Amino acid sequence: MGHVRLGALPMTRRWKEVISLIAEGGEVAKIANATMSAADKALERLSNDPGFAQAAWLLTRLGIAGKQANPKACLEEAGIRLPQHASLADVAVALALAVDMSNTRTSDIGLIAKESLIAAVVERLHEKAGLFEASSDFIHAELGALGRDKAFGELSRVFFAQVTNRSIGYFLDRTLPLQMGPDQKFKSRAEVMRFRVAMDKHCHETAEIVEKYASEWFSKNRFQGDGDIGRDKSEGFGWYGIQKIRAELMARAKDHAD
Repeated sequence: MGHVRLGALPMTRRWKEVISLIAEGGEVAKIANATMSAADKALERLSNDPGFAQAAWLLTRLGIAGKQANPKACLEEAGIRLPQHASLADVAVALALAVDMSNTRTSDIGLIAKESLIAAVVERLHEKAGLFEASSDFIHAELGALGRDKAFGELSRVFFAQVTNRSIGYFLDRTLPLQMGPDQKFKSRAEVMRFRVAMDKHCHETAEIVEKYASEWFSKNRFQGDGDIGRDKSEGFGWYGIQKIRAELMARAKDHAD
């Protein structure tokens, strides 16, 4: 199927402000807020994208599956089919295929949602494994642990942080290379990488706003749904999470402006 592009880099007043901040060496938080202001329409479109709706639903299914007697079977019903002896790579592939199940067209913003879900789940499994290799038994056990309210909140925070960071990166990736060189803001690729790491931290801190909300939402709706949560509520959860992120970014931008 066709691949829908967002189009040329928008040279609006807001986006010019982002470029100016980078060129003048603005603080990471200020650049992040200016970037999100410029990319706000992309986030709004993301919350209404079929790929994002599917990712939000699958995020919820991961939590619901963890509360089932047979988590693997529950995941398979949602399209997340893992082999008996699963690796982290198998998890990534299974999630990608599950997100794509509902899409006939893939947009750039839908791709952000898919990559964010995969990164959030794989990152959690990798962190829980620590220095040890994530065995198949470990992976299935940790996926089952996502049924805990706290674990679901933590995973949701990483998911929304990834969505925010990748939305910002969609625009920054077109600007940062132009600001690298002997007489530019960034002298080397290493400096660009340090900047992106700082940006990632900023997005993770911003996404804290959804962690408690996600945990409480999951607990309440699972109870009201007799152990299950429907697609409509799951998609609504994703949409509202994006709105909370946008509101938090605007509040932070206002704090820096004062």
